[in-house]
Amino acid sequence: MAEAQIRRPPTHPNHGPRWRDWMLACGSILVGCGRPKPEPVEVLFAGDSDIEGWNTARYADSANIGVGGAVCRDTRETLDDTLGMFKPQAVVLVCGENDLWEQGVRRTFNDFSAVVERIHQAGASVIYMGTKPEPLTADLHSAYRDYDALIRGHAIDLAQDGSTPLVMIDVYTAFEALGNPDSLYQNDRLHLSRAGYALWHEWLTTAWTDEYCIVWESGRCQAVWEQ
Repeated sequence: MAEAQIRRPPTHPNHGPRWRDWMLACGSILVGCGRPKPEPVEVLFAGDSDIEGWNTARYADSANIGVGGAVCRDTRETLDDTLGMFKPQAVVLVCGENDLWEQGVRRTFNDFSAVVERIHQAGASVIYMGTKPEPLTADLHSAYRDYDALIRGHAIDLAQDGSTPLVMIDVYTAFEALGNPDSLYQNDRLHLSRAGYALWHEWLTTAWTDEYCIVWESGRCQAVWEQ
């Protein structure tokens, strides 16, 4: 698949110094700045501001280590510490949108794949929340779609023996099916609103009920593992 040719603004509105500030000031996003040592959890929420802004306290036995501005490379660079401390059984992952303001689809997908592989090596599965068609980032939407298409194919390729080590929730297509209303976003037309997160919660909860589905859209299974 050919990479989308996009016009990139000089700075992603979501890719600021947040991640780097954490590392410089605290030394670690996990235990720095007076944070208590993490305890093992069943579900780990990891990634960028979409994760950071998600009120995941409703999910039992979970932890949220999202940091605004993070890219897939940032997540990958801290994985050894993250997985060693939390020992999750599943990781809900969001990364890629910030990356695509600075690099192409294929390189971003390679970074994502490296994150997923490392998580699998630690014995955990991955649920990927797909890109969203943010009104502010229309120039990137073609790249978002190409990126998600690669991840969809990767999830299908990884499925074997009835297992689904990588599950994709296709947020982009689902939001478009709803007309992608402004109500799904905050006033910055970039970050999710409560209504947007309510849909994420609904779709994630549904995905957890089926161990054979690989790709979900609007709460409906779009691809299952077949022998």
